[in-house]
Parts: sequence; C-alpha cells; structure tokens
Amino acid sequence: MVYRKPNNRPNINKPKAAPRKTETKLGSDLININYDDAKARLIEIIRDKSLFEGDSVLPSGRITSHYLDMKETLLGAEGSFLASLAILHLLQDEIQFMGGLFEKTYSLAATTSQLAFLRGQEIGTFYVRDSYDARRKGYSKWIEGPLRPATKVCLLQDEIVDGVKMIEAIRRVQDEADSEIVQVISVIDRLDGGAQRLHEYGVDYTSVLTMNDIVVPAYR
Repeated sequence: MVYRKPNNRPNINKPKAAPRKTETKLGSDLININYDDAKARLIEIIRDKSLFEGDSVLPSGRITSHYLDMKETLLGAEGSFLASLAILHLLQDEIQFMGGLFEKTYSLAATTSQLAFLRGQEIGTFYVRDSYDARRKGYSKWIEGPLRPATKVCLLQDEIVDGVKMIEAIRRVQDEADSEIVQVISVIDRLDGGAQRLHEYGVDYTSVLTMNDIVVPAYR
C-alpha cells in the first residue's frame, strides 16, 4: 500500500472528455425530475468526473483504493443541479436555513436554495468558516450569511467520512447562532464511521448516496 496525503489525488491527470453540449428541456419538467432518475445520473457523473483509482488515506486512517474529488462533480452545472435536486427531495419542510463548512459545502446550499425558491420555498443560506482559516486570518466572525438565532437549520456536506468536520460545523452553528440543527445531509456517505458518529451525537443524518452506489462490487 502507498500512503498518499488527501490532496495528492491518485491518477488525477487521467484524460477527461471534453465538455459535452447537451440539450436540456427547461421549465417545470426539469425541476420536477424523478428523484431516482436524478440519483442515477448523478452516480454516472461522479464515476466519470470524481472517482480516481489509487491508494489514499481517509481521516480515520483506513487506506482506500478509491479516491473521490467531489468538487469535480459539484462545481459543474449538471452535477450541482442534480445533487441539489436530490437534497431538496430529502429536505424537511420545517427547514429555514441551510449551510455548512465553506470548503465542504461550496455551491450546494446556494443552488439548493435557488431550486427551493422555484418551488415556492424560501430557505436562507450561510457558511461556517473553517477553524484553521479563521484563526490564521484573525476572524472573529465564524458564520457568514443571514442565519438568525432560534431558526431550524439543515447542514450540508459534499461527503461524510468520519463525521468530525460536520460535528465541528454543528458546534459552531449551535454556539455562535443558537440555532437548532434539525437535519444533516451529505451527497456521499463514505461508510467510514461518520454516520454512526453523527447519530451518536444526536443529529438526524441522511445521505443522497453511499460509496456502495459509486463503486461497483467488482472493484471492492
């Protein structure tokens, strides 16, 4: 086994197909795409753009031969759109705000909020500064955005591995904004103990997909 730091992406320079010109049907039909169809297409995109083969080390210390760079999917138009639609499908009706750690959430909250607005729901967004970034730059404000006290919040993340980063975000929102964490949603659960840790912490956690959806049995 070869040790790799998380930012050393295995086979990251593998050839990528040129962006495809796709014809999409705009309007309410696209917004109301079937949840299962959205998930199926999202899996295809993740396998094509975000899955890399080669040993890497997860935060738990476990070595995996399948590295995911979710930014490759979630900062693309179609991937971001489909992931946000899937999140919106799982989102509880009582949610007033959604957000998360900036480097783990990026565009997800904003895109999901916009899609919710098209469906008649108004959900605010925010992001939580990473503790290292905040200390290094001397920030006294941990949360950016219009998050208000005593509101019901859903925290988002691109992927949950061991759950430590998400718990950091939960504590920041509870301490700094005095908001109620009603729900936690990730696009991917890496199945590395994060779900158990979050459930033990007392939060309602679910994911759109798990690593078992992405890696076919032949490659496990």
